[in-house]
Amino acid sequence: MRSHSTTQLTTSSQYVDSRMQTDESVNIFIGFSILILMVIYAGFNIYKKHRAAVLCQQIASLEKLWHLNIKKRKA
Repeated sequence: MRSHSTTQLTTSSQYVDSRMQTDESVNIFIGFSILILMVIYAGFNIYKKHRAAVLCQQIASLEKLWHLNIKKRKA
């Protein structure tokens, strides 16, 4: 009786594991990059709104002073 032996190629589990870890680290890097960009974008928009509000307050206070000066000159 002859025994038939077959050889099967197996992939190195070390290679697969290292590739999965690389893919996960790339995904994490991309995720953090997107998150950082979103935070910067939101911060920039909040800063612009804050500066607009401060400018409106400054304009309003200057207009009040201007109207007070006009009333004092008339009196």
